[in-house]
Amino acid sequence: MRSGDLGSVRLWAYPILLAGVACGFDAVNRRLEFGLLSTGPLDEVAHLATAALGLLVLACFIDVPRRFYVAALVASVAIDLDHIPLYLGLLADQNQRPVTHSLATVAVFAGAAAASRRHRAVLAGVVVGLLLHFARDIAEGPPGVRMLWPLQETAWTANYWWFLGMIIVFTSVRLVLVSAGIPRARVRCRCGGFRGRPSHTLVTDYRDRPGSGARSRTPGRP
Repeated sequence: MRSGDLGSVRLWAYPILLAGVACGFDAVNRRLEFGLLSTGPLDEVAHLATAALGLLVLACFIDVPRRFYVAALVASVAIDLDHIPLYLGLLADQNQRPVTHSLATVAVFAGAAAASRRHRAVLAGVVVGLLLHFARDIAEGPPGVRMLWPLQETAWTANYWWFLGMIIVFTSVRLVLVSAGIPRARVRCRCGGFRGRPSHTLVTDYRDRPGSGARSRTPGRP
């Protein structure tokens, strides 16, 4: 099999594989009685696969540094560390997820991303990872997620079909975009830059444009 054909197979296989892992681990997690060591790892793998699938779709629309995706994947599971005080019995309400499972946490990291040029990619990745985590938590049913805390104590919940629909949409969109060859040319804006470099730099890849050579990345260069 040629390298080009192998690359095409991978583009199709990755979203399907991630969708299978997310649905499979989620299904097993729902069938087992809750236990920190029994269902906890299953839940985190499902979160990680769901986040990775969502990021594959996002990668079709934006071009960001790798640290953005790393931060998003880490955040999509690391947010569950806020359950530790709950397991230790240090929280008053044992029947609710911690208040850090809310848009308030997202707002804190979004504000930090807006204020920090140096760490903006990492902080923005954390925001995306948190949103993908909460989207699946909502679909796990009670106790839900108090998304609007502290403005509202109501927990948002949804059934399994919300989660399944999310996986189907992510997978379908990724496969459709890959089949359409999107993105063909990517334009990246590096905001902030480095000392001694322009603050805004456009990086354009011409490899997939009609009439361009395989090695041509700069207009006018053979």
